[in-house]
Amino acid sequence: MNASWKMRASAWSRRVWQIVGGVSIRVKVLGIVLGVIFILSGFVIVQMRTVLTDKLLGELSAQGVAIGDTIAHEIENMQLLDDEEALNAYLLGRQTHYSSSSHNTLVPYIFVEDGASGRILGGAGAVPDDAAVPGADGALVHQHDDVATRVTPTLIEIVVPVPENDARLHMALARTNIEATVRAVTWQLVAITLVMVAIGFAAAFFLTWILTRPLLSLVAATHDVAQGDLTRRVPHWADDEIGELSDAFNRMVETLERAETARAAQLRLRARYVSGVILAQESERRRIARELHDSTSQSLTSLLVGLQNLKQAVPDDGINPQIDELRHVVGATLEEVRALSWRLRPSALDDLGLEVALQHHIEDFRQRYGIQVDFVVRGLDDRLPPEMETSIYRIVQEGLTNVARYAHAGHASVIISRRHGMIRVIIEDDGVGFDPYTAQANGKSLGLQGIRERAGLFDGSLTIESQPGGGTSLFVEMPYDAATVGVMSADATPDGAPV
Repeated sequence: MNASWKMRASAWSRRVWQIVGGVSIRVKVLGIVLGVIFILSGFVIVQMRTVLTDKLLGELSAQGVAIGDTIAHEIENMQLLDDEEALNAYLLGRQTHYSSSSHNTLVPYIFVEDGASGRILGGAGAVPDDAAVPGADGALVHQHDDVATRVTPTLIEIVVPVPENDARLHMALARTNIEATVRAVTWQLVAITLVMVAIGFAAAFFLTWILTRPLLSLVAATHDVAQGDLTRRVPHWADDEIGELSDAFNRMVETLERAETARAAQLRLRARYVSGVILAQESERRRIARELHDSTSQSLTSLLVGLQNLKQAVPDDGINPQIDELRHVVGATLEEVRALSWRLRPSALDDLGLEVALQHHIEDFRQRYGIQVDFVVRGLDDRLPPEMETSIYRIVQEGLTNVARYAHAGHASVIISRRHGMIRVIIEDDGVGFDPYTAQANGKSLGLQGIRERAGLFDGSLTIESQPGGGTSLFVEMPYDAATVGVMSADATPDGAPV
């Protein structure tokens, strides 16, 4: 039972906190101020009504006892108990006198009761019959020397003995004036409470405006900074805690701005370094490819022509097969040199772009190794910077080379996509797989290290998913945004090709 009650109490407290915590600071402060005013005002009104009612009832009771004692002595002095008509006339006169506007009393009834028989000897007003004496069920407030005061919700009944006689005077005083006085005071307190509420609301609203205005400014500035606006500053509102918070926020943003400026400078420097490294590599590859094409290929072609001339000049059937064999070897070497020249720097990459160059390379890969490769490109409608195209081409080239050398795969796939400011390259195969951590620890992953380094030049990353017997997946991600394009374009030649 206790556990269930605690759970309900905990759930209720959490619910209350969710409601309270879900409103703004202004609403919280206004609610607290108004709540305190209403609670204190309600307590004061209830307390004032109780004290004032008790005080007025006490005064009215004392006044009633004095009036009753005076009337009782006058009845005895005038010896009216034996003359009912004279007694009724006297009591009616007293009722009228003490119910007039000159007195702060109202007498509903007054009568004299015989103490022995309980018979009413005379009276005025709504005199009760002998069987039901009013006030018998009221609360006994005071009784002393045969003088009794009883209070009911509507009146105060005074019972005073008539001197020298076994008779009692009953006089009722209405509480109408008391209730009217208490009601008037209550309405005055309510009016004062409303004035206090208005003043408190205005003061609380002004206070919350002072408190929340700088906080709202800080919130708006925080959102702007989160969106990348590091030039945003907040004003120094006052020399208090909020002012210190504003100064600390401005210092933080200034620090972030300096760090962002330094990071942007490093990014530009890194981009220029990347561009220089890639341009140097590709320039050297182009030079070697040109040398292979212009020198080595021409030499091998000349050798083929010389062997053909030798075969025609020496019509010896015994040596001709050897010459043909040499021509075959030289021809194969020439094709290999041409293929090597293409792999060093495919002209299609400069002329036709990344997608076409990779299509040629993948087709050559299929023919060379007999491995089926699926190739998919998404979101590359425009040309990428030359340095990035070259790096992606080399990454795919190195990835497929690893597939051919180590995977023993029958099928592979290459997916290149651009989305949300990122270039993603995925190379997968269904080969034997390996343990990436073991391969990296043994230093036998030079190809993968080269891919990681090329991606790192663009602040990218390489993720490897593989296990023995489960194939391999390479995930390369490189950021691609307007800043990257602008910096790289500045380091390229006017025609967009690297120098």
